[in-house]
Amino acid sequence: MKTRRRLLVVARWPLGGIRTYMRYVYPFLPDCYEITLVAASTHEDEALRRDAAEVGIKLQICDSSAMTRAVFRELKSGRHELVQSHGFISALHVFAANLLVRVPHVLTVHGILEDKLLGGILGRIKRAVISMVIRNVEVLYAVSNDILLHLKEEVKDLELSRSRKVVIYNGIDVDRFNGNVAGKGALRKSIGIGGNIFLFGFLGRFMQQKGFNYLIDAVEMLNSEGLTDFRVLAVGSGDYQQHYQDMVRERGLEGFFNFMPFCSDVVEVYRELDAVVMPSIWEASGLLAMEALCMGIPLVSSNCIGLRETVQDTPALVFENKDSRALALCLRHVISDSPKGEFEQFAPVARERFDVRRTAQAVHEMFNTIGIGQHS
Repeated sequence: MKTRRRLLVVARWPLGGIRTYMRYVYPFLPDCYEITLVAASTHEDEALRRDAAEVGIKLQICDSSAMTRAVFRELKSGRHELVQSHGFISALHVFAANLLVRVPHVLTVHGILEDKLLGGILGRIKRAVISMVIRNVEVLYAVSNDILLHLKEEVKDLELSRSRKVVIYNGIDVDRFNGNVAGKGALRKSIGIGGNIFLFGFLGRFMQQKGFNYLIDAVEMLNSEGLTDFRVLAVGSGDYQQHYQDMVRERGLEGFFNFMPFCSDVVEVYRELDAVVMPSIWEASGLLAMEALCMGIPLVSSNCIGLRETVQDTPALVFENKDSRALALCLRHVISDSPKGEFEQFAPVARERFDVRRTAQAVHEMFNTIGIGQHS
């Protein structure tokens, strides 16, 4: 009988890439793991509960103000051999809760240290505290080389710290993204978009980092040049959604955009698209890009940090980050030249390259080096 290995996972923001990571990676860890997730409550609690039930994770949702106490109770119980935090704020909660208990701590980094959040006197204090936490975890685990290089630039003396630094590339459940076109057309019909209209897709959270404003700029440019037989299907939610919808309306571009709420079956959306657009300002790792490439869908991508690693040596049409004119040129090229065949040929390569089983195996081996999973 295998010994169960107990892993505590902490997520202050169990949304977007962090939630996707948990949904993709944890099911492919060896079955010796017993995972408990402490997560802060968000508007996606029900979706998180469904994910946890599917994966077999014990879930504890709490108010963000009670996270440190909830993590401390779990650590103090002595049930957990390792704690994995997702993101800097999660790591802060673990650091505070773990001062007396000293359970080995792995910080998984899914983002950058943003200047806009760490400016001013209070921001500088936050940066100093976060930097201290980063330097003192057992393992600093970045999901791309770009993110690790960013931290080495931003965190003083990181190279001299006791933390072991590792990069494990993200992956996806490639079996879900196999390019099957069954059911194509139903979603288009429901939102009134005909099959003759070229349909771009923007999927994910409406946040500044995702660069949706540059896509609005590019659509306005194409419209001014007389190119009108296309639409953008924008799927997701987030703090900036209303702002972007207002921007679209103020510019008279309502006819080019369809906004849809978060969709649990993202494959259903991909089947309807002629191309996917990622105008991101930064990414930790391009999970959506991986999904599109595995589906054989043409991809238009910025060359921002993190995302550029994902799309390197792929057929993706890459434009300069924050350059609306360059983005408009890529959109025009995709509409006029239809490179779908090239992307369909690349899809098997993408499914081999981005298979999350490789990620899960590397994570398991990393856990082994700090004492968890060795008896599996």
